[in-house]
Amino acid sequence: MQLAKKAFRHELTSVILPLVILFLALIVSSPGFLSAYNITSQLQSITIYMIIGLAQMTALSLGHLNLAIGSIGSLTSILMGYSMQEMGVPVLPALLIGLVVATICGFFQGLLITRSRISPFIISLALLSIYKGIGVVISRGVPFDGLPDAIKLFNRAKAGVVPVTFFVALATAIMVYIIFRYSKTGLRVEATGANPRAALYSGIQVKSTVVIGHSLSGLLCGIAAIIQTARFGSAQISVGDDWMLTSFVVAVLGGTLLSGGKASTVGAVLGSVLMVLINNALILWNVNTYMFPAILGIVLLSAYEVDRGRLNLIKRQSELEIDNEK
Repeated sequence: MQLAKKAFRHELTSVILPLVILFLALIVSSPGFLSAYNITSQLQSITIYMIIGLAQMTALSLGHLNLAIGSIGSLTSILMGYSMQEMGVPVLPALLIGLVVATICGFFQGLLITRSRISPFIISLALLSIYKGIGVVISRGVPFDGLPDAIKLFNRAKAGVVPVTFFVALATAIMVYIIFRYSKTGLRVEATGANPRAALYSGIQVKSTVVIGHSLSGLLCGIAAIIQTARFGSAQISVGDDWMLTSFVVAVLGGTLLSGGKASTVGAVLGSVLMVLINNALILWNVNTYMFPAILGIVLLSAYEVDRGRLNLIKRQSELEIDNEK
């Protein structure tokens, strides 16, 4: 019993247990699950889920919800496509433009949050519409499909069954892990999310930290936009359409708190794997894939309740330990 309680207290319990169970169930029930084609396809999906989960995790650790995550990706894709197809900008500079634009979008969001008295939720909701609207105006709703072959080759490049884009996602995850685990920036972000007033009194520049955190979230959206644009083979306004809910589920499944103050990079990576396995299970088990959004909502609610129960258990045990010391 004590062992079960100890395991339940760990932040990764809510993602590791269902991940292992579903993985084993798929191996047993679906012979095609471990085929080379299916593995490659799953890794490509994990790539996007992982990066957008990390982007949302960064915002959540500040205690903010980044509802504009998909619109940042959409605008980034459109501006990259426009610069390459209409302006003749070479591939690498165009990708750099995309990353800069995405970072600026995040920076602007953080700046608005710190410089105005408007709720961060309302700001994020407004920017969702603003960024998407700018993308529609630039593209006129038409995809930029005349992209250089190098973009499409980037998506198709593989090492065995592992796509090169997956290695990019892993490198991104390692970068984020180092930031939150070993850098002062990561510690300041979590401290700000946990208690902004206490962080301010401890000498942390809270406003600067919020801006930096949202800038990082924007940068991660830009990386995801590059990969999804390469996967589509064109720059289009629909990039990022399904990112918002998925990014929340991935982050929360991994143990990131909606209330802020806690980020789990490893958890977000595992959460992205679980999300792809759930989607893959629907396909291999011939379940209606249109149910996936509904399942995402159920998973989000379940993960939130598990995390709340885990935190309540930790709180009760801490109180008991204090009482015993008395």
